[in-house]
Amino acid sequence: MEQKKILFVSHDANRAGSQLLLLQLLRLLKERGIPMHLLLCSGGELEHEFEQVVSITRLYQNYKVSPPQLTGRLLKKVNLYKIYEERSNQKINEKITAELEEQNIGLVFINSIANSAVYYDFLKFLHHLPVVLFVHELGMSVKIYTHEKHLNFLLKKTDHLIAVSHAVANYYVREFDFPEKLVSTFTLIDHEHIDQKLKSVQKDILEKTYDIPEDAIVIGGCGNAEWRKGNDIFNWVAKRVIHKTTPLPVFFVWVGAGPQHEIYELIQSDIRLMGLSDRIILVPPTPKALDYINRFDVLLLSSREDPYPLVVLEAALQEIPVVCFEDAGGAPELIESDAGFVVPYMDISAASEAIIKLVLDPSLRDSLGQKGRKKVLERHNTEKSLASIEAIIQKYLPLQVSEQHNQ
Repeated sequence: MEQKKILFVSHDANRAGSQLLLLQLLRLLKERGIPMHLLLCSGGELEHEFEQVVSITRLYQNYKVSPPQLTGRLLKKVNLYKIYEERSNQKINEKITAELEEQNIGLVFINSIANSAVYYDFLKFLHHLPVVLFVHELGMSVKIYTHEKHLNFLLKKTDHLIAVSHAVANYYVREFDFPEKLVSTFTLIDHEHIDQKLKSVQKDILEKTYDIPEDAIVIGGCGNAEWRKGNDIFNWVAKRVIHKTTPLPVFFVWVGAGPQHEIYELIQSDIRLMGLSDRIILVPPTPKALDYINRFDVLLLSSREDPYPLVVLEAALQEIPVVCFEDAGGAPELIESDAGFVVPYMDISAASEAIIKLVLDPSLRDSLGQKGRKKVLERHNTEKSLASIEAIIQKYLPLQVSEQHNQ
């Protein structure tokens, strides 16, 4: 009898934390021989990488079917255009549904609460199956990416919830009364894969691409530019630090801010009016993010809210100390007092002073960075995390794991 598959659901294939984490998970599960399929609700630059790992069904929520121009005009005149559109889209949905039903799905694994509407509206034919929900979001994201009705329904259907940090787990238990006994707290990072990639990074990428000096001290930030990520805070801290450390060659570099982001022009305007266009560099989203992060001396996590960003783990693996805000998500759980500095929420002065301390003391950067890597390896062992995910899946869908991998 054919083994049932896990249907993974991703809201898009953009190069962002939860999508990259899912890609890592799929790669590792593929090595274990676990049967799976991916429902991709929208496209993105990671789509080709997903394709290399797993079979994909594409669901495009805003897809519109247009009749030929003349037919369209006639239909509009007799008010039938809307009916035509609805029926055409219904046929597409029926085709996608049939494609998924052929996959012999036994469990739905939803990556991110951003998929709650898709689960509620489109995946009705799978509502009888067990659900594992991997949550990466806190309050701000919940308000931005979900509707209360959809999220409540998804949480009621969820058999097991995986949270990337204690801050995230506590949020869903507290705000949605999700049963604590059905919550697991861990994240996944394939540190061997990252260590392998680090062997071929371009270590002087900032020097060659943005002409910074070789002895530059680089304070980095990373992520898609948005209010939640605190790009404005990053710039305010930069202004204070650069002013207080002159004439040292201190540069602030944000990786992931490009013209496609709504607030990009505002960020650029602030930098220009601060007179810091030569010291604050904005790097558009890039597949070479790890190359840039590798050049950081300090990571400044300026987020107002960030559940447990992958960049913190990637920086710590590279022995880069981190400065972050308490009560802004899960990063303080790793950083604590020995892998960087956790400063009071939105305290620009405290964040600036912590960075200045690190700028002036290379040995402190080294010791805190080394501790960060050690903690990631101890707390986020890839095999243990993968075994935990497998155990959760096996509880609801017994699978045969590749014997070769276990030898």
